Amino acid sequence: LIKLCVDICKRNGKKKLLWLGDKDKTLSYEPKSDEMVLTVHRWFANKSCPGSWMYARMGDLAAKVTAQLGGSADTPTVTTQLYRVRKTWSDSKSQKGAYKILSNAKKCADANPGYSVFDVNGVNIYTSNTTAAEVPFLVKVSITDLNIRTGPGTDYAKTGRFTGKGVFTIVEVKSGKGSTTGWGRLKSGAGWISLDYAAKIK
Repeated sequence: LIKLCVDICKRNGKKKLLWLGDKDKTLSYEPKSDEMVLTVHRWFANKSCPGSWMYARMGDLAAKVTAQLGGSADTPTVTTQLYRVRKTWSDSKSQKGAYKILSNAKKCADANPGYSVFDVNGVNIYTSNTTAAEVPFLVKVSITDLNIRTGPGTDYAKTGRFTGKGVFTIVEVKSGKGSTTGWGRLKSGAGWISLDYAAKIK
């Protein structure tokens, strides 16, 4: 694996392989021209990949690859911009969340009609075009173990049932704990699912 990573870095003109150990830090970090950053599958899908054994050794992998490339093993300092989702900048009580990743902030705004994304200076950088009239809509679930909950958030109890793979009708969308894109209420009445794991069918 070390040899493979060294080869990939060399072919792309990189002298340093970085492991920041955190999804938000990694996605908000802008690599220098000679740097390559490691990510893992578990950050982007409901998976455990690459497994606990390998995950615990990602930092060691990055250090050994960087050493063979002749680069410095210093871990960069990551400064993070927070994107706030509110109705208006002055209405701080309406805030749905503060996100390090702009795309996650946009998803939250999309799930909450009338909300916008503001940068640290209060500048409106994105306004959702989503309206409440867009429900119902269809979503496709591609995993077998998506939990159905009694309400819109991980602070609501699991019903003990899963959606399974398939296409489902969402009749209501609300923001809630544990989902960046919001929660959707199933037409069947079974409960709510995280829209992070459901792709909207256009």
